[in-house]
Amino acid sequence: MRTENASGAATREEVMSDVAIRMILGIDKPVPLAPSLMARNLRVTFFPSRSPSPRLQKFAQHLGIAMQECGVDVLPFDRALEEGSGGKIKEGIVIIAVGELEAGHLPVDHVSNLRKTTVVGIVEGPCPALTRSGLQEKLNSIVETLAWNIVQVAIFVEEKRWTITTMNGAVIPCTDDSSFSRDVFLTLIPKLAAPVVPPHAADFDVEEGELDLSSDSMATYVRDFEESGPLWAKTGLLLFHTSLASLRFRNMFYRRIAAAYLDKRSGMSYGFLARQLATPLPPALASAEASAMLRSDRWKQDGYAWHRDTLHVAVHLDNESYLVCVPPVFVLTTRSGCDKAHLDGTKDLNLISLVKGRMGVKTPGGLASGVDSRPSYDTQTILAHALGNALIAAIQDRLAENPFSSGLRDSGVALAHWHGGIAHALVPEGYCVFGEDNPPVSCSTHQAAIYALTGKLSAFRRCVATGVHYRGDVHIEPHHGVNVTWPTLTGLAERLLQIGDARDPDREQAAALAERQ
Repeated sequence: MRTENASGAATREEVMSDVAIRMILGIDKPVPLAPSLMARNLRVTFFPSRSPSPRLQKFAQHLGIAMQECGVDVLPFDRALEEGSGGKIKEGIVIIAVGELEAGHLPVDHVSNLRKTTVVGIVEGPCPALTRSGLQEKLNSIVETLAWNIVQVAIFVEEKRWTITTMNGAVIPCTDDSSFSRDVFLTLIPKLAAPVVPPHAADFDVEEGELDLSSDSMATYVRDFEESGPLWAKTGLLLFHTSLASLRFRNMFYRRIAAAYLDKRSGMSYGFLARQLATPLPPALASAEASAMLRSDRWKQDGYAWHRDTLHVAVHLDNESYLVCVPPVFVLTTRSGCDKAHLDGTKDLNLISLVKGRMGVKTPGGLASGVDSRPSYDTQTILAHALGNALIAAIQDRLAENPFSSGLRDSGVALAHWHGGIAHALVPEGYCVFGEDNPPVSCSTHQAAIYALTGKLSAFRRCVATGVHYRGDVHIEPHHGVNVTWPTLTGLAERLLQIGDARDPDREQAAALAERQ
């Protein structure tokens, strides 16, 4: 398999075929992963604006031309309308609204399904997040603008700068100069092609009230969540829940639209804590063994094989390929919207799973009325990490005895996500860093899950090639945050407090902006 990196250049053979990746993650259609492919799959239209300012009008024209040069299909507004729909816009088209609009004449008033449509608002003036000092204040200022205009992306335009902001808290300053087309191609297009979409109940096999958090099998994991909570509070990395009740809307109609888009959640929260349960290591067969079992070498070309009604996938390292049985994985994770720094182990956790390509969620029993026990936006990415951990542990165990494989088998591992950067001093030997060059997509997307799995496996391949035992990893999501795989949540929080330099989410963006200027 040959793929493109963020710049569109071809890379060497991937560690796992794209077909195998989609099969084990339960993704039924091809997913555009490079900006060039994302652009070719985008259709955009500009929503009619009554009186945009000269600055915004010029910016919109500049943006439309740049998008067309990138390969985006920019449609006249009349061609974006569904025939016979009374002015409704076709599903799947990105709508860009320029300037301040009035209630009753917002893009969302012309949308049939907001979950299948991305709306961008272009606003004149500085981004409010750039004038706020605290992480929570920055986030609140973004969400307030998005809620008032019912858009998923807001672009703030000034004389010499434009700033992209999104629902997942991203704030990306760009300069309006020779880098404009590059910023559109590498930053804006991925965010439009892979936007934030809250998971829907239909995406899961749901077992409400079936999770017993007081059972002996859960005790160690629940204790790790509860004991690490005060430490995570001290790090200042986990932002609070932004509730719908705290936001201003133009009227109740728009509030109901926002609630429906969020799948009736009480609001939005940022970051997660998770514990992958102890996972039996699946068989990992070397090439000769796999071919003998299957009586064929076809698995190497296909990237997968079925044996005794069980899916096996090929993992290609530099000098050997392995056929690994795809195991079910189970992860205890914070429910969407809970206070992750002060969580209650009896109600604030869900058990998510990935079994034969299908995601599942179990919720605790006995929850009080009004407790929102929805799974995290990042569920598929969390499960992609868990599955990658299982595949790596199986192969590494085959190669030599090591702490990561025995740890996953005996007690599981932890995964934490926060919005911000991470200090290089945090990362010990054997921990891999990957993802810096990926397009900046939302962590709730298929792309994010694929980047997590393939990046983790590629990092493991580099460890094997250099003779280093893989111990865990840091998955960087550009313009967004990090996912860190670590033995326990408590140990990771302690490490963060010891280092004390993983708190500034704007470091990467500020450095990038300074480099451009």
